Amino acid sequence: MDQYIDMHIHILPEVDDGANDENEMKEMLKIAYKEGIRCIIATPHHHPRRGKEPPEVLRKKAAALLKAAHDIDEHFRIYLGTEIFFGQDVADRLKKGEILTMNRRNYVLVEFSPSEPYGYIRQSLQQLQMAGYEVILAHVERYSCITDEPELAEQLSDMGILLQVNAGSITGQSGRRIKKFIRRLMDEDLVFCVGTDAHSAGKRAPRMKKAAEYVKKKYGEAYAAKIFYQNAKQMLRKETSEHEPGTTDDAGSR
Repeated sequence: MDQYIDMHIHILPEVDDGANDENEMKEMLKIAYKEGIRCIIATPHHHPRRGKEPPEVLRKKAAALLKAAHDIDEHFRIYLGTEIFFGQDVADRLKKGEILTMNRRNYVLVEFSPSEPYGYIRQSLQQLQMAGYEVILAHVERYSCITDEPELAEQLSDMGILLQVNAGSITGQSGRRIKKFIRRLMDEDLVFCVGTDAHSAGKRAPRMKKAAEYVKKKYGEAYAAKIFYQNAKQMLRKETSEHEPGTTDDAGSR
């Protein structure tokens, strides 16, 4: 396995607390490519404070991202999604098209405040499931209620919630305790996919290779391929077989 999908990254410029401008966006793309990332799902925040640009603005920014990616490699694939901060109006706004799903598929990437109680997180995720969405919980390792009781991650997985972890957390950037928590998730095959959650070309750059090599060494190449590439690839393809990865449904044509 020598290529990865980054399915959680704040690379669109001037829409949230991610890339400051197109120059930083291009630097992030270069870093991502050197790290082995060959496909990106841009996930700008939909958040009361961190950004909530309308879809038409995001699509325009994604088109610029696609052009910059193809300046590096014409096969560098770009898609558009959203990292959604949960609120009671989210399901309705998704249905109206005011908030974007992941590449116009039925998947949604959802986050919460790190201190939210488990009951609220669980009930909120169920609400989105009942509205018909496949739900991905962003950076599961950030919620103290779950890291304090790791068996709750298994409970969410049993409900059909897909768990995303950040690459840096796998290698210990969030501390030994969180690294141990993620090891437990991987031991029990609870991780759906990995994202960089990158926000810049500096301290929070899109680094993936170190985490992938770690997982490959500890769990084998097949497992690493599954969580760094295959699961996200299947998500991108699901529902409409005529759309192949690389057609960039939300970013424009190849």
